[in-house]
Amino acid sequence: MPRNRPMILAALAAAAALAAGCTDVKESLPSRTATEQLLISSAADNAADRLRLDLPADKRAFLDTGNFDGTDAKYAASAIKESLLRQGIRLVPDRAAADTIIEIRLGALSVNQSKTVLGIPPITLPGTITLPEASVYSSTENQAVAKFSAFAYDNRSGALVASTEPAYGLSGEQSYRAMTLFSWRTSPPYPEETN
Repeated sequence: MPRNRPMILAALAAAAALAAGCTDVKESLPSRTATEQLLISSAADNAADRLRLDLPADKRAFLDTGNFDGTDAKYAASAIKESLLRQGIRLVPDRAAADTIIEIRLGALSVNQSKTVLGIPPITLPGTITLPEASVYSSTENQAVAKFSAFAYDNRSGALVASTEPAYGLSGEQSYRAMTLFSWRTSPPYPEETN
C-alpha cells in the first residue's frame, strides 16, 4: 500500500490542477471589441444591400445624412451610398445641383447579447474583485441588428418621389464554454483564411 501512495498523490494533484485551471480570453482592450465592430458593420452592409429606391436614371440625387445619427453611422451611411450607386443612382455632392434629395434614417444599429450559464456566473464583489465563472456549460450569443429606411423628394417642389420599406440586416456569432476549461466559437463574423 505505501508504494502506491506517491502515485495516488500525484493523480490527485493532477486532478486538482485540472479542476482548478481556467482560461480567460480577453478579445480586446478598447471599450468595444473587434468582434462587436465586425458584427455591426456586417449587419450594416446587409441592411444597406437590401435598401432599394426606385428613381429615374436621368435624375441627379443628393444624399442627406442629417438625420442619420448614432455610433457607427458614418460607416453605415457610406455602405448605403455604395448601395445606391450600385443601383445606378447618380449622386452629386452639392444639394443645390440635385434634382432629388434622398434622406436616410437609422432605426437600429447595435448588438443584442444573450448568455446562458449552467453553474455559477461571474460574481463582482464590492471593490474591484471579480470571481470568475464556474460553470459546467455556458453559451453567449451576440447578434447585431441594423434597420435603415429612406425616402426621396423633388428638390424644387418638395413632392415625394419614392420611399422604401425598412431594410433590416443581421449578423451573429455564438461562443461556448464547457467545464470552464474548453471554449469554442461558431459563425465568425468574418471569412476564415484559406490556404
